[in-house]
Amino acid sequence: MSMSMAPVVRTTPGASAVLSGFVFPAIELTDSDRQEWKEIFFDSVITEYDARRLYWHLESSYPDVFNLLQDVLNPWLKDEIDHAYGFALIYASYTQIPFDEVSLSVELRKPDFSVIESIAADPLKLLVTLAYDEIITTHVYHRSIESYDRFDSQQLSQWIRKTKKDEVTHFFAFVQKAKALFPERLHEVPAILDEIFEIDFEKESYTGTFVLDHNAPDFPLAKHEIRNLIIPAIIKKFSE
Repeated sequence: MSMSMAPVVRTTPGASAVLSGFVFPAIELTDSDRQEWKEIFFDSVITEYDARRLYWHLESSYPDVFNLLQDVLNPWLKDEIDHAYGFALIYASYTQIPFDEVSLSVELRKPDFSVIESIAADPLKLLVTLAYDEIITTHVYHRSIESYDRFDSQQLSQWIRKTKKDEVTHFFAFVQKAKALFPERLHEVPAILDEIFEIDFEKESYTGTFVLDHNAPDFPLAKHEIRNLIIPAIIKKFSE
């Protein structure tokens, strides 16, 4: 079964435009705050970068699923590559580590997709998982806006708003694709989300899968918020 959708067109400028000539603003931070931001920026590089790992894994291991969803995966990947590039620029400027060294440190990591194989094999489960991940990231970026604004940098303020907008665009694209392809299976969405949530919070560590990386002590959204607020909102969008 195949059903094409109109391509998702980026409505935000690329990182090369938003962060052109970017230099991290001089700002006084405590040692603990400086370390915290270093980890936030690097985690952002990693998670956005790993979209391409997931894309390549789907293309090589699940070609039927990949071909069915390629019209939404391609614009998603384009934005995620852009996000990874932008966060790498920010991280390199913040730490004074050369950009190519940052890129190499991200590239050399080895992913393990074994935990999501049952999800990747089912295109509906995969779409629900991607939607789940994108809307959680949207919430994370939304909560980050005030903190980014404190740097008093127009580029950083524009950047976090751009990435948030891109993530919510992806969320709706994945939801609409699922509704178009699998109208007869939408009743399964709550159970799929239960399965995804269980996997997400049973994993002891992030394995480079892009999705399901929320079980960490310092993750800015609590488990109960995802369970009681975000998941019901996802279910509502799938039922509209």
